[in-house]
Amino acid sequence: MQKDLTFRLDKPLMRPPAGGRNASGARFNIEVFYHAFSLSNSISVLLSAAAASFANAVGPYEYKTVDIDYGMDEDEDMPRSVIMMIPDGTGPNVFTLARTVLDPTLKTRLHVDPHLMGTIQTHSSTSYITDSAAAATAYSTGYKTFDAAIAVDTYNQSIGTVLEAAKARGMVTGMIVTCRVTHATPASFAAHIYERDLEDEIAAQYVANKNLDFLLGGGRKHFNASMLEDLKSNGYTVASNYQDLMDYQSAHADTGALRLFGLFKEDHMSYEVDRLRMKAANNSTAREPSLSEMVEIVLGLLRNNEQAKKHGYFMMIEGSRVDHACHSNDPGTAAKEAIAFDESVAVVLEHLEQSPNTGMLSAADHGTGGLTLGRGPAVPYAWYPTMLQRQIMSTEAMQEHLDVILASAGCAPGANETCKALLLDSSKQMLAQFTNVTSVTNEDVATLVKEIAAAVDDTRDLSVVLVELGAIISLPALIGWTTIGHVGTDVNLYCKGPQIFERMCKGSHENVYLNKMMTMFLGLEHQQELETMKLRNITVLEAPIAFTP
Repeated sequence: MQKDLTFRLDKPLMRPPAGGRNASGARFNIEVFYHAFSLSNSISVLLSAAAASFANAVGPYEYKTVDIDYGMDEDEDMPRSVIMMIPDGTGPNVFTLARTVLDPTLKTRLHVDPHLMGTIQTHSSTSYITDSAAAATAYSTGYKTFDAAIAVDTYNQSIGTVLEAAKARGMVTGMIVTCRVTHATPASFAAHIYERDLEDEIAAQYVANKNLDFLLGGGRKHFNASMLEDLKSNGYTVASNYQDLMDYQSAHADTGALRLFGLFKEDHMSYEVDRLRMKAANNSTAREPSLSEMVEIVLGLLRNNEQAKKHGYFMMIEGSRVDHACHSNDPGTAAKEAIAFDESVAVVLEHLEQSPNTGMLSAADHGTGGLTLGRGPAVPYAWYPTMLQRQIMSTEAMQEHLDVILASAGCAPGANETCKALLLDSSKQMLAQFTNVTSVTNEDVATLVKEIAAAVDDTRDLSVVLVELGAIISLPALIGWTTIGHVGTDVNLYCKGPQIFERMCKGSHENVYLNKMMTMFLGLEHQQELETMKLRNITVLEAPIAFTP
């Protein structure tokens, strides 16, 4: 029996500012509603907009109490598990880019290629083009919501997630990402808040609710000293670099124990192209791990983890920064981020060979950038991937170098023309040294010159210069971009696992379907955390407010 308990908080997380991002115009509640549920007569769960803690103690649950019809290719003595992989912003065009940059002879396929099963439609409740928060909320909860919403509905009430349901059922749960761990996609699986940008609040929810057995990525700046001490006092190890991660693996190899937060950078983790360049210059173990290294270490521990053996696990892996590179229209960086994601897919596929009851599904949340492979006149039909193979620095790293110049004495007030020349010369040098753009015409850099001038004379902000650097790199490869934002196209769905799991993947689906698919496979579909939507909201989701063609 569900019971509603209403609490008024001094600083309710669920109250948006006036004119907030919810385009529905719906009234928002100041109170935060807590819903208490009884699970298998043994677990009491509190799920709220402030992400109140689930009960930490797992009751006397046995996996076989769940009514699951095992397939012939599964082991009935093992629990089921799910690995969800999200290559953020990676439309089908970006996978083509990655595959061709990886091997321009076209003799090599991506590891994920053989497992293409269907497509996913991505719109949110208020827009044909979703943001990452609404898209990830659709995956995590099975409900569409407004852009910027983190696991809350169109009336701003929290919705239970598949990760929370898995945790309440005794499963091992965690996430591995390359963005800030408080960013939109991971947050939508383990936090509840109306505005994705409130990342300090999201970090506080992670620490308070203790639903995560492991969390690896960037974003250390959102965890203050008190939060880090709280994690440690609750038995978590907080890793800061690859060496810390390897030390944890060595210390827990036999038991597979997972009580681990890895916060490897203050902000997002480095792009793969920059990580590899820095590793080549200084191959210290006191560095950031790659996505595939993080995945390999965690999966190795899970194979020996007694809780995972008994109850199964749910993990979400995100190749987060493909999206960021596409926002920047940075082609070589985007290609190598997608390749790095595919390398983590290879690690998961190898793990599945030892885990017959585990299903892997992979789908982007949306496409980004509107990449076109080919531009210019109708013929000849061509684009040149080899031009991008030689890019070994992201435009983000180039901008960071230019920011140093902009803050230097050479760009002091009154030295604007000198400053502009310094920035343009440095841009050309970096393009020549770290990409294949060894020479540029005045026409090629005309827009770059204009944006540098605007930054020096007015904004003191080089973020638009970053996009222009991407445009210059794209030009000789004969590729183009239509936007620095998201796009509304369908994305690919890849699956690998038991036959019953793979059969559910086939076809074209709404993004909310993936939640239904995961919860059905895991036997979580009747868990009360996934039923917190009020009946009145169902019609809103079927005919969304403010969704106008």
